[in-house]
Amino acid sequence: MPNSGTPGTFGATPQGTTSNSGFIGAIPAGPAPTWNPSQIVAGFLNASATYPTYSNIAKEYLVPEASETWAPTSSVQVVDKVVPAQADIRKGGRQATVDVSGTVQASFNGTGQYVGAQQSGGTVANQQFHLVKVDGQWRITNPLPQGRMLTEPDFASVYKPQDLYFFDPEGQVLVPDSVFVPAGTSPVTNLVEALLNDPQSYWLQTQTSATPPAVTAFPPGSRINNVAVDGTTATVNLGGAAATATDSVLEQISAQLVWTLTGQQESSPIQAVQLERNGNPWIPANPPCAGGGQSQGPAQKLAMYSCYNPYPAVAPASFYYVGNGQAWSRCASESQVTEGSIGSVVPVFGRTGAAKLDQYCGEPVQASSPTMPPAQPRSIPALSRVAVSPGNQYAAGVSVNGKAVYVWASGGAKPSSSMTTSGVTAISWDRSGYLWLAQDGTTWAVPQTSNSSSTAQIPNAFDGKIIGLGVAPDGVRVAAIAQTGSGRLLELAAIDHGAQIPSQRENPTTRTSTGPSSIGQPVQLGPNIADPIALTWYDADDLLVLDGTGNGAALWEVPVDGQPATKLPAVLPGAISITADGAENALVVGLSDGGMEVSASLEGPWQLLGSHGQNPAFPGPAHLVPAQS
Repeated sequence: MPNSGTPGTFGATPQGTTSNSGFIGAIPAGPAPTWNPSQIVAGFLNASATYPTYSNIAKEYLVPEASETWAPTSSVQVVDKVVPAQADIRKGGRQATVDVSGTVQASFNGTGQYVGAQQSGGTVANQQFHLVKVDGQWRITNPLPQGRMLTEPDFASVYKPQDLYFFDPEGQVLVPDSVFVPAGTSPVTNLVEALLNDPQSYWLQTQTSATPPAVTAFPPGSRINNVAVDGTTATVNLGGAAATATDSVLEQISAQLVWTLTGQQESSPIQAVQLERNGNPWIPANPPCAGGGQSQGPAQKLAMYSCYNPYPAVAPASFYYVGNGQAWSRCASESQVTEGSIGSVVPVFGRTGAAKLDQYCGEPVQASSPTMPPAQPRSIPALSRVAVSPGNQYAAGVSVNGKAVYVWASGGAKPSSSMTTSGVTAISWDRSGYLWLAQDGTTWAVPQTSNSSSTAQIPNAFDGKIIGLGVAPDGVRVAAIAQTGSGRLLELAAIDHGAQIPSQRENPTTRTSTGPSSIGQPVQLGPNIADPIALTWYDADDLLVLDGTGNGAALWEVPVDGQPATKLPAVLPGAISITADGAENALVVGLSDGGMEVSASLEGPWQLLGSHGQNPAFPGPAHLVPAQS
C-alpha cells in the first residue's frame, strides 16, 4: 500500500468474481528456491486461500501445465488446522508426496452456502499433493481443483457473508439466504444469476410439497442478458420470460435485486439498481411500498422496497411478561434505558377482563424503582408466560401448570380460543397469525381465532425435546434449542407452508398459503456454544442466545449464516430467558429468582428492574402490506 500521496478511488469490477484492486489484505509470498516439498505445499495453501485475488501467486507453486488449467471451485472445507505432513520423497529425489489433513469444523459448498459441521460428520479431511522438480525447484502437479481446506480464521478473513433475498410463498416478505463471497472480489453477476432459481441451501428446500419455503420471483425461462456497474448503480438487463413478465412480477424481481445488491453496504458499494427488459429501462408504474417513494427514473433504491424487509424497523415497543401469575407490559426503548429509565408497569387485562395491547406507555420511571401494579381480574387464569402477535392483535398465555394455552384478541374479554395440552415448553407467533407451541419434541400451529379442533400438529426434524423456539419475523425461518441425550443444540430450519398450484409461482399477486405443513431439516448454529438455554431473534441475520454454563449465564450473538457465535461482554448470573426487538429497543432477561434485568445495548451495562417477572417477550415487528401494482 502507498504511504503518501493524494487519496484515490478504486472501481468495482462487474464481471464474475474477478479481483477488485480496492481489496486490502495480506499478500501471500511466492515460492523460495530452497523450499522443501512440505514448505511448497504450505505456501500454496496460503496463496490459494485468497483465490481469486492472488491466483497468479498461487500458480507460481504449480508446474506449467497445472498452472494453465487450475481453476478451483467454490467448495471449501473449514478445518481446525492445516499442517502438511513430512514429505515422502521418491525417484532419487525427483518426486514427492505430501499429505495434508485437518478435522472438519464446517464446509462451504459450491453454491456459497456455509454448512454446519454436523453435515460434515466431524470427519478428517485429507488431501494428497504430488510434486516434481522443475529446474531444481519443487512444484505441485495436482492442485486439487475440486476444493480447498481453510482454517476458521483464514475463512473468516478471506470470505465475507452476503445475503441473497427470496420471497416467502405468499410473496409478501423477503427471506435472506446467506452465501459467502471471496473478499476483494465484485461478484455482482454471480449474485444476480443466483436469484434465477429458488434457494439452493438444502435446509430452505421443500421436503413435503411442490413449493419450497422460500422462492424466487423470476419466472422459469428467465435469463440475465448482462449486468453492468457504473459507479454506485448496477444495471441488470433481463431476457427470456422475465422480460415479458407483468409489472407485479417485475416489481418483486426488482425487490430481490435491490435488497441483494444494496442491502449490505459492507460488501457492496452499490446503492441503486436499474432494471432493463431486453435493453429497455423499466420503471415501476406505482410506488412499490407505501411511504417508500417512487423513482423518477430507472434507478431504484432500497427505501422504495422497505415493506419487503425481513425484519422491519420498528418504533420503540413494549415487552410483555408474567408476574405473580398475571400479565404485564412495559415500554423499553433503547433511548430510555440508556438514561436509566423504563416505561411504567401496565396491566395487560383491565378491570373488565378485556385484553389491552399496544397501550400508552405512561410516564417513564427509574428502572430500579419498585412497582406496585394493580391486581387483575380473577376471571383471567393464572399464567406462566405470555406472548403477543406482531401488530399487537392477539395475546397468548400458558397456564402455570403448562397444560392449557389461551388466546385473546385485542379488546376481547374472553379467550377467542384455548387448547389443552400435557406441557408447553415454548411459544412463538409468526407473521401470518399462527401461534407456535412446543410440547416436548412436538410442534403445533394454532390459527388466531380457532379452537383446539383446528390446531394442527406440525412435524419437525429437530433433534430432541424443544426447550426454546423462535419464529423469525419473515415467518419462514424458525430457530430452536433441542435437548438431546448428549446436550443441547441450537438449530435453524424452515417452515414449509404447503403446496401451491403452478400458476401461483408466476403471479405473486395470486399466491396463497395453505398454512404450515411441516418444519424441514435443521442445520446447527453456534456450535461453539456449550449449553444454550434460551434464544431470541435480534435482527434478520442474528440470534441472541443465553449459554448456561460456568458461574453465570453468558450472552452470545449468533449469526444464522453458520459462522461461529461471538460471546458478548456481560455475565448474567441466574438469567434463564431473553427477549429483544432490534437495536431500537432494549434487551430484557428473566432471572431464576423472578427478577428481570435490562440493557440498552449488546455490550451492557445491565441493570436490575424494580419489578419482578418472568419470561419477558417482545412481539415481533409487524410488516407493511406491499402496494398492488
